[in-house]
Amino acid sequence: MKKITALSILCASIVPFAAHAEEHSEGHAENYVGVSVSKLTAAPRSNGVAVMLGRRYSEHLAAEVAYSDSSALSSVPEKTTALSVAVVGILPINADFEAYGRLGYASAHSKEAAGFTANHGDITYGVGVEYRLNAKYSLGFGWDHLRVGGTPEIPRANENAYALTVARSF
Repeated sequence: MKKITALSILCASIVPFAAHAEEHSEGHAENYVGVSVSKLTAAPRSNGVAVMLGRRYSEHLAAEVAYSDSSALSSVPEKTTALSVAVVGILPINADFEAYGRLGYASAHSKEAAGFTANHGDITYGVGVEYRLNAKYSLGFGWDHLRVGGTPEIPRANENAYALTVARSF
């Protein structure tokens, strides 16, 4: 419940700024919401999901808030959830394809099979490509990095994932 409250507060703080930015933009401002499925690249391998809410301010810049769960689609006992805010740099390749880089801060909560937990905040980043299916929907593929852990029971480690994302602009 705390994470949902925090996400709501972050989203509420972005929306007024987004509404103000729309008045001064050059036609590129748009909101978007996305859902990702991901596959962790290191043991324990698991499948996760993420939801994101973002605001594209120009052709080359966006900001987003995301919530991810690294094992939501797996039955592994180890689990990491994270709430993050990020700036996204966008490089248009042609009318339908774009490359992006994401840099932000994530607050992660990890729980292992024995019940030990760790909370950790750190920089998160990722890269990927996106294909615009039409004016409202896009499909993306990317790689994301998050540093988790930080206690003797759960040492600091890197969590790397490949993600497939579907996003809708509005």
